[in-house]
Amino acid sequence: MAKRFRNFLVFGLLGSLVFISWVFKSKQVDFLALPSLSTTSRDSLIRKGINHISLTRQGQILASDQESNIFLIDSTGKILYQYSPRRPAKIHLLEGWNGLRPFAFYRDFQEFVLLDRFLLADNTSGLDPDKIGYARLVAPSGDGNLWILDESNFQLRKLNLSNQFPISSTPLDLILSARSYDIRFMREYQNQLYICDLKGPVLLFDQMGNFKKRLPLKECEWIGFEGEEVYSVQNDTITYFHPYKLQIRKKALAFSLTDAHELVKTGQFYWWIGKEGLIRSVVN
Repeated sequence: MAKRFRNFLVFGLLGSLVFISWVFKSKQVDFLALPSLSTTSRDSLIRKGINHISLTRQGQILASDQESNIFLIDSTGKILYQYSPRRPAKIHLLEGWNGLRPFAFYRDFQEFVLLDRFLLADNTSGLDPDKIGYARLVAPSGDGNLWILDESNFQLRKLNLSNQFPISSTPLDLILSARSYDIRFMREYQNQLYICDLKGPVLLFDQMGNFKKRLPLKECEWIGFEGEEVYSVQNDTITYFHPYKLQIRKKALAFSLTDAHELVKTGQFYWWIGKEGLIRSVVN
């Protein structure tokens, strides 16, 4: 029995070697011409018309377009969910870091919307002008409340989300010139609030709205975060700043960032907004 089994193995191996030799000699099969398993190009236009993006903790991309639609996009570029408001309006701030509660602010209507992880919402919520004044920007805070940049009273306020009563208020007249500022973006990250002034440096506040310092990142309309560092896209490079170690570093990329105004990194890709829309590029 054992001898018969050994003979079977020997003849099987010889047959396999003969078949492999025939395949390599055959002109019908060219192994060098087989397509690569990877179909990802270095630069891919994911979707046109995108004007804001935000990265979620789960590594997905929250994006909005010029028609005020909001999309949740996975790492392959596939749209998982979409939200379209009943009253389309320009989105002035989009925040997706808390993937369970994506956020969007509409300045023209003085409204904001909190979505769930499927991009569903009952309705938008309006801001009370008697309590707040006029909100230039609104952003979510880590404790479930709201940051308000009150332009009419020139204050930074933190409001209770449920009743819109102020938790804290910080006058801005000693920090910013009322005649020379252009606030474009703000975001809380690791219990600190960052505010981007297009006419000056990025401003840093603590979780109660107390001013801490000016960062050496200037004229930014948007900033991103990676680990403990904050970064901005400037002059075709990414400038990183570590707010605790006070260190600056710069990184040049293999693709042009001349037209990029928002950029995030997740996995092996950079996702950024150019003239055409949302673009995905391989990390170099």
